[in-house]
Amino acid sequence: MTARGRFVAAVAVLSALAVAGCSDKSAKATPDAAAMLQSRVDAGDPDGGVASASVSSDFEDTAIPASSGQDLDARMRHLLEAISQNNPDLASDALFPRDAYMLVRDSTDPGKAWEKRVSNGFSRSVARSHKRMKGIERARFVSFDLGRSIVQITPKKKDFKKPLWRVKHSKLTFTIDGKTRHLDIAEMTAWRGAWYVTRLR
Repeated sequence: MTARGRFVAAVAVLSALAVAGCSDKSAKATPDAAAMLQSRVDAGDPDGGVASASVSSDFEDTAIPASSGQDLDARMRHLLEAISQNNPDLASDALFPRDAYMLVRDSTDPGKAWEKRVSNGFSRSVARSHKRMKGIERARFVSFDLGRSIVQITPKKKDFKKPLWRVKHSKLTFTIDGKTRHLDIAEMTAWRGAWYVTRLR
């Protein structure tokens, strides 16, 4: 075979390998979690299997958390306690973690952004809720219902870098002197298989 022939053959082999590599990548691509959720809804599951979904290594920190459970209820009890006592520190486990925010937020100073956007806003909302609800000091937890409109965040600059799950208008139900009351939680965001408050009011 001539030198030119060997050159052409080598190019052909390299091209074939490149195509095979691309095919292999597409075959191993991470499945679209949003599409999977929609397919469950289309199949007749009203919440897309959110209530029964388990943390999957396929999605890592973008796994869809369960919509209920003892851990979530416990943290929402802490949220009610924080509001009833006007002490946001009592619900630190209900707030989106600072360390997680540092990892997923596209910001020159994600720690400062967490303080401003998440922590400080949460503290103000706890104080406002405490002030507005007469008799909140006697509140008794009843239940927590995650909002129905769960969406996947689209990663973008100066926002979240990962397609985490977000839900709005979750409902915390409690009683004050036997009368049923509700608190609408503006926004919750999922992290590592659990839901956390990112905006209370």
